[in-house]
Amino acid sequence: MTGTDRAAEPATDANAVLVSAVRRERRWITPADDHGIVVHGRTLRDLQASAQRALTLHLGTPEAPLVQVRPQSAALDELATARLRYDTALRHAVQGLRADGASWTDIAQACNVRVADVQAALGQDPG
Repeated sequence: MTGTDRAAEPATDANAVLVSAVRRERRWITPADDHGIVVHGRTLRDLQASAQRALTLHLGTPEAPLVQVRPQSAALDELATARLRYDTALRHAVQGLRADGASWTDIAQACNVRVADVQAALGQDPG
């Protein structure tokens, strides 16, 4: 998964404005994008607050939509790819063990995860 792939993912909140951020010289910065704002901050939280203020000014409205920041880096891309591989491997392990008749509890113990995680891997409702 590349940074571009991750940046293209929708925001957690459907009404939020998603901005990407990269780390440069001990600061997070937003590259120029469709939103017309370029801001920076020492922390991601600072960057988010700056982006929120800049978007409010840019739109000329008293209140702008929520801003969500998506950090970008090769290491984060590698982490996203590893998570995807892990999720796939867990789902295959759970499917195989369930097909063999193993209980949710035994599968969770065998996979070293919570029962809720095992059930979620198959899209089952843990409740």
